[in-house]
Amino acid sequence: MLRRLDKVMSAFVESKLGDHDLSYQQWIALRTVTEGIVGNPGQLARELGITTGAATRLIDVLETRGLLERDRGDADRRVVRLAVTPAGRDMVFALQPLVVNAWNEVVAEYSQQEAAEMVAVLVKLLAAAERVAGDLPPVEREA
Repeated sequence: MLRRLDKVMSAFVESKLGDHDLSYQQWIALRTVTEGIVGNPGQLARELGITTGAATRLIDVLETRGLLERDRGDADRRVVRLAVTPAGRDMVFALQPLVVNAWNEVVAEYSQQEAAEMVAVLVKLLAAAERVAGDLPPVEREA
């Protein structure tokens, strides 16, 4: 059910972003970097549940569009940090109301208490899954 919800909501939110030439996954990638949730390509791949190759292609597209930059460290050129450009940050904040409104449309029939309980259950489920899975690498999928 969670996988189906992810697919349905991704398609729904994507339909709301249609005129902005940015996919929902690209928006999520920009947002997670903007918020400091991820800082390098490997972390981005894990956060999105995609292969490192798919993450590289995603980063390439965002970098070509001037929304994201790779920053190689001076001390160790092998270390690649991701940074959102001002244009990328603007895109994240410009599209955030569309994403939030799409989700609000879906949960409109829930009371505040029901929504809070649903979030609490999902947070608890995620924490349990991460604890049980431990250091297992996530199952990766292509973007």
